[in-house]
Amino acid sequence: MTGSKSDLRAAALKARGDIPRLRLAELSKSVEENVLSSPEYQEAQTVACYVSKEEEVSTEGILRRSLATGKRVLVPTIRPSTPDLVFSELRDYDAELAPGTFGVLEPTAGHLRPAPLGNAGLVLVPLVAWDERGHRLGYGKGYFDRALARLTMDTSTMGLGLEAQRVPEIPAEKEDVALMAIATERRIFRVGGERNGRRD
Repeated sequence: MTGSKSDLRAAALKARGDIPRLRLAELSKSVEENVLSSPEYQEAQTVACYVSKEEEVSTEGILRRSLATGKRVLVPTIRPSTPDLVFSELRDYDAELAPGTFGVLEPTAGHLRPAPLGNAGLVLVPLVAWDERGHRLGYGKGYFDRALARLTMDTSTMGLGLEAQRVPEIPAEKEDVALMAIATERRIFRVGGERNGRRD
């Protein structure tokens, strides 16, 4: 699958949409297990993570496990008045989230606790497609690219996706930010291939 970003996005969204929901839940569980067992996750005291939509790789299990094990959890919010994501500390998955912009669960007004994304040791990012250079294709709004651009190399960045979402090459533009790793149902693919002596 090659072509323009818009063509790649349309094809990838269709392919993902064709996955039965039960199968997506099974694949998401495998992605979750790979994330939770990764050194990037285990070493991070603070984890920033998107709150998944129905058709995305689910992050509910990751968020609940992180809260239950005492990690500090940051989730994104979108404010119509700004083009940038605002990250907020989440303390209770069931009590503090409600549908917000684009229907995505976000902290409610009474539970906003803004925190710098740079505080996170690991940032988990959604994607529509990915390639082995670490480039991701999102929904075209640039929210996560702008957020990731402000991070230093001290923060690990990992996209959550499926092997079926891998494409040969995503056209990269100067504002695009490559990820350090991609978690799929089969593996953690690390750009450069090595971390802590491990090769994937």
